[in-house]
Amino acid sequence: MPSYGAKALTRIATASQSAFGTAAAIGTALGEILFTETTGALDLGVTVDLGETTSVGKRTAIQATRPTITGRQPVLTIAEGPASMRTLPLILDSVGASTTGAGPYTWTWSPTQGDLDTLVFYSFLVEDGVQKYLVRDAAPTEITFSADANGLLQAGATFAATTAATSALAFPTALPAQPMLAGRLLKLSTDTNFPDKAGTGASDYTSITAFSLTISTGVGMITALDGSLTAATAALTGSLDATLTLTVASNSAAGTTFPITDIAAQKYLRLFGTTSDNYGVWILGSWEIENIVPLSSDQDGLIVNEVTCRLAYDTTSGKSLEIVVDSPLSAAP
Repeated sequence: MPSYGAKALTRIATASQSAFGTAAAIGTALGEILFTETTGALDLGVTVDLGETTSVGKRTAIQATRPTITGRQPVLTIAEGPASMRTLPLILDSVGASTTGAGPYTWTWSPTQGDLDTLVFYSFLVEDGVQKYLVRDAAPTEITFSADANGLLQAGATFAATTAATSALAFPTALPAQPMLAGRLLKLSTDTNFPDKAGTGASDYTSITAFSLTISTGVGMITALDGSLTAATAALTGSLDATLTLTVASNSAAGTTFPITDIAAQKYLRLFGTTSDNYGVWILGSWEIENIVPLSSDQDGLIVNEVTCRLAYDTTSGKSLEIVVDSPLSAAP
């Protein structure tokens, strides 16, 4: 057993909970190890009233024994890193994704528009090599994706939670294969209506060099005067929002597909890619172009434009966003 935390020994495991307030079972044969950056992931979220604005006739502002904890709301940040097709669906599962098929298993997150999806809360076991912490009742407030031509598809998420406490639980010992998707295998296509996974009627656009996507899920922790310093529950209290930024080559194709006259125009976009073993990601959406920056920068001498899109509800399909992952994972742990 090491006596100091070592970067090489840090890790995060996760499993879905049966209900809010009930920690998931994580152990040697239970849960999934996340292939992710761990340093800086856990913020205990303890707020303290130090009493430093009061005065008792002493020069030191804070008086010993006066500080009082006023709340606990941990935040777990899964830093953006290479996206595993095995564990990526777990982030989507927590906000209501469903699964079908039989190897690859198709996980689909298609947020309900006229109602609220049912959240699935997760527990996370975090270790620095010496100390272990169990984070409970976690749900993602933000999900991010990005890719360029020089690496792998990246993904990350920020999870709000209720409790973080030291733990003696064991970590899963299995390290299953983690299919990764090279950025260069991703493609963008445009459509005349809300796109589907198959790309029916879509036209490929081959001049994209990078993208980034930030999704605000609307998840919020609900606090109340209920005799507890932790949140009473969590719910989808905020709007579903997303910003998609595309870096596109400044060529005739950009002038046709993303002309500067298209600012405030609706676009149906399908961003997708698959691995050689048929795992992959499809990001399907209805967008309004918020801004286009011509000559925004150069990449190795190539002039590129930056196109910023905001998620927009499509009245015809009744959708705004759909993310599909074909994965080797059959079910959430």
